[in-house]
Amino acid sequence: MYNKKTTMKKIISLMLFLLISISSSCQTNSNFKKVEKSDSNKMKIEFAKELSDKILVAQKNGGFYKLTNKEAGYKMINGLNKSLQKKSYEQIKNLFGDYKNLEFKSLMQSIKGRKYEIYRFIGEFESNSNVEIRTVLNEEGKLAGFFIKPWKDKL
Repeated sequence: MYNKKTTMKKIISLMLFLLISISSSCQTNSNFKKVEKSDSNKMKIEFAKELSDKILVAQKNGGFYKLTNKEAGYKMINGLNKSLQKKSYEQIKNLFGDYKNLEFKSLMQSIKGRKYEIYRFIGEFESNSNVEIRTVLNEEGKLAGFFIKPWKDKL
């Protein structure tokens, strides 16, 4: 029982840390500017889209997507582990139904502090199509945050 409680505390602490670290750098829209889709950022958009899709398809199929060092930073690899992905998808499914697809909507880039790019996708789910899939990449182009939430036009 002690190990289970300790593990849960670690998972909750890590989730909170990831949420706070990303949200503190993404807190206000004034810290980010919209970037128009162009040939120069097309590859990064496709990378963020494919990675988001791989994560959600694996979860939908009852598994999890094992992130690599090329795709994600150390904190995300350890934080978005098998247990967390399974629990997260259960919540996603309860709120929105099963994942179907995603479509690129916009790209936001930080203008202050640490360099982050926020890729915003409209997610198509069984019972709700007004869902945001937010994929955050750091300055190395690696996954630094991944969120599924109801769509809002502003960050």
